[in-house]
Amino acid sequence: MKVDVEKVHLPPFQIREEIDQEHVEEIKESFREDGQWNPIIIRPSEKEDGTYEVVSGAHRLQAAKDLGWSEIDANVKDLAEEDARGLAIKTNRMQKEMKDEEIGELCKELYTEYGLDEEDIAGITGMSARTVQDKITLVMDLADPVYEQVKSGDLAARKGLVVATLPEEDQLRFVNQMQEEGWSRDEARSQIDRFQNDTLVTVGYSGKDFEELVEELQAKDVEVLVDVRASGESMYKPEFNSDVLESQFDNLEGIDYIHRDDFGVPQILVEPYKEQAIGHTCFSDWYDWHIGQEDKLEEFGDFLKDAGKPALMCIEEHPTPEGDQEHYCHRHLLADTLLEESYFRNRQDI
Repeated sequence: MKVDVEKVHLPPFQIREEIDQEHVEEIKESFREDGQWNPIIIRPSEKEDGTYEVVSGAHRLQAAKDLGWSEIDANVKDLAEEDARGLAIKTNRMQKEMKDEEIGELCKELYTEYGLDEEDIAGITGMSARTVQDKITLVMDLADPVYEQVKSGDLAARKGLVVATLPEEDQLRFVNQMQEEGWSRDEARSQIDRFQNDTLVTVGYSGKDFEELVEELQAKDVEVLVDVRASGESMYKPEFNSDVLESQFDNLEGIDYIHRDDFGVPQILVEPYKEQAIGHTCFSDWYDWHIGQEDKLEEFGDFLKDAGKPALMCIEEHPTPEGDQEHYCHRHLLADTLLEESYFRNRQDI
């Protein structure tokens, strides 16, 4: 049927940011040469009798108006608003007149405002339930700056779905790293766990027994305890000998144990440092040199990132001078360096 173009309006759920004028010009050229062979779809307006809302065909309507047409061919469908939204998605997808994010916005509204689930929306839009879920995820679970990159095309939607698994406050930082490294979608997915492993714990066993140590590690959700003593033997606490600890943690679910004596400090340096025969600056400079040999720190940092939430353990009760302890523990220097090199963002000292 023919309908007065002045009685046809864009619907309130029209979420297109702007009409694609280049597409309108293409349609105008087609109208001039061949006339209108594809009617628009409209529905009676609920706001004003005798008027209609566009369900599909906003660009064709604009082309007709630009050409000065008084009427346009239209199919009138009596649709509830949620069905109109669904049909709008279905027809616009087929004609590629809506952007992915516009389809996502409509799916979100059907999901949040009308209580339809993914299967319901799939049924009225012609999309699969998985596609519906992905589009809703992009709209609802991405931080605004990240979603804007998806809309602009700077971030592929498939990568956006990977980013959406992260808390919103971490997403932009991950996107920046992903773009700097040039990760593919699969590479980005493989980096998620590593990226989220961003907190380094330090602990000293002085003043604790094994059970107390385990309780403190579990309270911090530690997944791997890294013993950074040069010697695996404890003179006064044999239960903290490395072989005993290895056996104990083998029987403990949830926390792995590893001894990395190459990040320890030999006793020949520890004693004069504690007795202040060697100053802290000298000790710190030596340790920086020691852990920087032969890409050792890079290998260690990568190991910690892949191992799960780590804790660095040594004997000293405190990482820095406190109470009767007048010296720094080298685990403090190691933790500081790992944060400075951006392997971790946060640190927790037990």
